[in-house]
Amino acid sequence: MKKTWLLAVGLALPMIANASGFAGLDYVSSKVEPDRGGSAKPSALQFKLGTWINRTETLGGEVRIGLGLDDDSLGNGTKVEIDRQYGAYFRGQFPNSMPIRPYGLIGVTRVETTHDYRAGGSSSKNYSDLSLGLGADFPVSPKVFLSVEYLRAVDSSGDEVNNLAFGVNGRF
Repeated sequence: MKKTWLLAVGLALPMIANASGFAGLDYVSSKVEPDRGGSAKPSALQFKLGTWINRTETLGGEVRIGLGLDDDSLGNGTKVEIDRQYGAYFRGQFPNSMPIRPYGLIGVTRVETTHDYRAGGSSSKNYSDLSLGLGADFPVSPKVFLSVEYLRAVDSSGDEVNNLAFGVNGRF
């Protein structure tokens, strides 16, 4: 997995030199399903920063960093909270001449959680994997847009993390 992160960062560096991009703040509702069973729906606040590879703004890259807001129970008395989540993604999007701009994402995500047990004590669990997502941008003005997105963040070794995000974003 370390090689995957290094590859993602290495490919993202040339995109940082591009002058046009976007930034946003998302509310993320996650569904965490560890391989040991159970399901929890903790939430997070996520910041994203992206840039475009081409002038038509149809191919880009972005990085995201999120912090947990709320915890939820796995159903057996164990509470799950997102500590941090971060990732790097490539983004393919329809042209900005469309009123609603659908897009797809592919990248890597890492979700770090804390599990608090009913009997006392806690443990950390990290989830990392290749991620796939679909979303759409809804323009409010030429520089501001809203977004909705589904991201299959992790699907590895029986562990699953799915995110549904709603955000406010700006172009620069």
